[in-house]
Amino acid sequence: MAAFIDKFREACGSRALAWLLLANCGIFLVVWMIVIIGNYAGYPGNFTMQWLCVSSSAPVALRHFWTAATYMVTHYGFLHLLFNMLWLFWFGRILMTSLSDRHLTWIYAGGGFAGAVLYVAVHALVTGMSDSGSYLCGASASVLAVIAASAIRTPDLRLYLFLIGEVKLKWVALGCIVLTFAGVGGGNAGGQAAHVGGVLFGVLFTLAINAGYDPVKRFADKMRDVSSREPISMPRRKNVRRDGNAVARAAGGRLSDMSRLDELLDKIRLSGYASLTDVERRELNALSRKIEK
Repeated sequence: MAAFIDKFREACGSRALAWLLLANCGIFLVVWMIVIIGNYAGYPGNFTMQWLCVSSSAPVALRHFWTAATYMVTHYGFLHLLFNMLWLFWFGRILMTSLSDRHLTWIYAGGGFAGAVLYVAVHALVTGMSDSGSYLCGASASVLAVIAASAIRTPDLRLYLFLIGEVKLKWVALGCIVLTFAGVGGGNAGGQAAHVGGVLFGVLFTLAINAGYDPVKRFADKMRDVSSREPISMPRRKNVRRDGNAVARAAGGRLSDMSRLDELLDKIRLSGYASLTDVERRELNALSRKIEK
């Protein structure tokens, strides 16, 4: 198994791309195994959707908040999975020629999250907060974010398409995006909104990188600074052991000093500071410094 993963990763040219493809395919198989077993146990075929896919109802989506992450690697249709993975493999490899594994992961996850937010928001505007029974599943929003990012990053990259010839990447990406939108029924406004969210995230995220603002690098630098800070060490108080006689002598000496200081202060109150002799003035200063310590 490890050897297969290593070879697959080499074919993908990216660890992140390989794991995203494997995660989508693996979860597809696991979900269908659960669905088949559930059918024999008397559960409806789509009972897993409420736990893995984003609900169109905002309250339900908020309660099942983890579905904003799980839905983007969950497919129920084989063709849906096939085309998403082919496009992810193709455009992901192109994107990896100019960006890192972390960038690909951020774009994939960010596009999926943006799609989920817009999906729920549009359903809330169209149908209110009622549950229409619809669910958002699949990596389409995430894949569209990767497609858009690759087109923004290297728009003039020339590709050779079978029976067509040489075409710039930006036109290929645009064609894929149009085909994806055309594949969603006109009445499914939420699905269209999810795709728009993925495209917008991919475009804006990559435009920021092209402009010199790299969120991935800034986040990595901030985490590195936090991890490299030395812990603040509090000074340890010395544990000085004293015997009972020493403590008693110290307490007695302090009481006598306080008594003498009171005498000098009483003299100042009665007769003024000028009534003190030079010796008494020096004694007053010495006692004041000693008591302050």
